[in-house]
Amino acid sequence: MIFKLKEYRSTVKSIARLAIPITIGQLGLVLMGFADVVMLGRYNTVSMSSAGVGNAVFFLFSLIGIGTLYAVSTIISIAEGEGKPQQAIPVFFSSLWVSILLSAGLMGLNFILYYNFEWFGQTPAISVLAKEYLWIVNFSLPALLFFNNGKQVMDGLGKTQISMYVTFFGLLLNVVLNNALIFGKYGAPEMGMAGAAWATVIARYAMAFLMLTWTWLHPRFLALKKMERELKSYVWSIFRIGFPVGFTYFFEIAAFSYALILAGRISELHSGAHQIAINLASITYMFVLGISAASSIVVGNHYGAKDAIGVRKAGFAAIGLTIAIELVFAILFMVFNEEIPFIYTDDVKLLAMTPSLIILAAFFQISDGLQAVGAGALRGIKDTKITGIIALVAYWVFMMPGAYYLCFELNMGIEGIWIAFVLGLSFAATLLLHRFNYKTKAKRLVFEDES
Repeated sequence: MIFKLKEYRSTVKSIARLAIPITIGQLGLVLMGFADVVMLGRYNTVSMSSAGVGNAVFFLFSLIGIGTLYAVSTIISIAEGEGKPQQAIPVFFSSLWVSILLSAGLMGLNFILYYNFEWFGQTPAISVLAKEYLWIVNFSLPALLFFNNGKQVMDGLGKTQISMYVTFFGLLLNVVLNNALIFGKYGAPEMGMAGAAWATVIARYAMAFLMLTWTWLHPRFLALKKMERELKSYVWSIFRIGFPVGFTYFFEIAAFSYALILAGRISELHSGAHQIAINLASITYMFVLGISAASSIVVGNHYGAKDAIGVRKAGFAAIGLTIAIELVFAILFMVFNEEIPFIYTDDVKLLAMTPSLIILAAFFQISDGLQAVGAGALRGIKDTKITGIIALVAYWVFMMPGAYYLCFELNMGIEGIWIAFVLGLSFAATLLLHRFNYKTKAKRLVFEDES
């Protein structure tokens, strides 16, 4: 498709207007992890690596819940396009029930992982601390999902800045609590890695309470509550649209967790270098995740209005915006690959090992960004099942076996893991963008009423 700047300018602006607050909010969430990594890195390298492993294991199943709730903003954005924004009220209540059900199931799965942590094959030093981290942070899962209830409702209504403010409140609280509980400041006990875990739990519950309260009392939400609406349950719709999204995230985080496990099997030092590179890539990924979420909302609006041209234009505008942003970050990664690691550590061996991974992360994030925005655009037209299948094949058929083969069979080490990930994500991006192009051609796009 040949882009005409003037034709796409207004669509790009619409996506950017929604994406910027989402991106800033997502950056706040990642910066919470960044703060943990940096502050624990100053405490000791083993604590930093252990928290990274424990956090990766926690999100292995937890992202199924977060991904499932993405259906909430999709359903509401489609209802907006249909001229029925008041349906956000029953969608909100339905999403709360979904979160309760998901919390019970996913916390149970995380406890199973806790009692079988030897499956992850980490060194004894990392296993003991990572297991403790998982046990503590698992209690924050309901809060994580309830925060996303409010976030997705407000995002679907176009009020994406609300979650941004709440997230930065949580970030500030998390940093203060980290300083107190990791290092024993302000009269608190010195708890090291466990302190970082408890700080995360407290911050997430504070964020959930604030997000749900703000959503309920927001003027737009209060106005919708006064409008006549169809009282129906959206629990099944949320699961039907969102569950494939949740499993897409599961397949992806499983692959990333597997990479962290492989790195840990090489050495604690390799695990630390991998943790720095993946944390850095996850920060830049938040920019694209914001575009992906915004594209889902804008595409959903056009889909609800049965505007086939608008659907296609919104999707391709998001793709173009993603390419531009990711190229900028890729150049920065390659130019400053030796300087960036100093942000995280002063360990000389770690500083020598990390730059090569940052260069690979430059290529990694371009493919990762394109597959994310492709999935987001497809979510806007409720096409999520095939997305999950593509993720399954790309991550579990190509990436994970490829990472092991390149790392250990061809003796390429940690760089082999990252090369496999670049190839697997490129495969996923190609298929998802082709899928969107194919599905949104006028004669193939089928519109369904959501409410």
